[in-house]
Amino acid sequence: MRRHGFGGLLSDEQWRQLISMAPRHPFSTGQALLNQGDTGQGIHLMISGRVRVVSVYADGTAAPLAFRARGEILGESVLAGGGRTCSATVTALSGGSTVYLSAERFQSRLRELGLVDVLWDSAFQRQDESDRIRVQLARLPAERRLPAALVHLAAMLGEPTSAPLTDGPDRTGEGRLLHIPLPQLEVGGFAGLSRTSVHHAYTQLKELGLIRTGRQYVVVVDLGRLEALALGADHA
Repeated sequence: MRRHGFGGLLSDEQWRQLISMAPRHPFSTGQALLNQGDTGQGIHLMISGRVRVVSVYADGTAAPLAFRARGEILGESVLAGGGRTCSATVTALSGGSTVYLSAERFQSRLRELGLVDVLWDSAFQRQDESDRIRVQLARLPAERRLPAALVHLAAMLGEPTSAPLTDGPDRTGEGRLLHIPLPQLEVGGFAGLSRTSVHHAYTQLKELGLIRTGRQYVVVVDLGRLEALALGADHA
């Protein structure tokens, strides 16, 4: 199974050595792994499952910031020291598990395994990715924002499904479907779209045969065509 983020930069053996001495923490859908404002003591390394990262405002509303999957670090701000609090809330989108290490233990293991520079590389890559996504979504015209957001989310959260791959003899695609268990409004919020725009954008993509939707999920039928639409192709 593919690892993302920090874990994606490690070899299988490095990953095994890093997680082998730490206790596993299972989590279930909807469970909060970290709460904004809490003082962190350690980090979680994601072994399986998927989570959302949100910023919660004073009025109780939340803005989705990112989505994480296997291999990612959660709560890394604690590594800066100084009793820093969590800057966001992390909630499970599915069942899964993490391994938990105190900040001191994690840093010690990185030194033992010669992975300190890898941690810095992953931090820079995560920041670059976040900045690139935000700039891209902010500059894109509204009709391309949802396709771009879905392409990104499919890469992070997608999983194969057993649904039929075609709707008719004229359908072509790359032969896979992806399942994204997120409410439409949350995906729209990540893409910077209003409630009305989200509904319109989803309707268009369904009419094009690029996605199917259900209760709190989106199935991407043809990722290649969706990517082309996000890039501004006019023949989707």
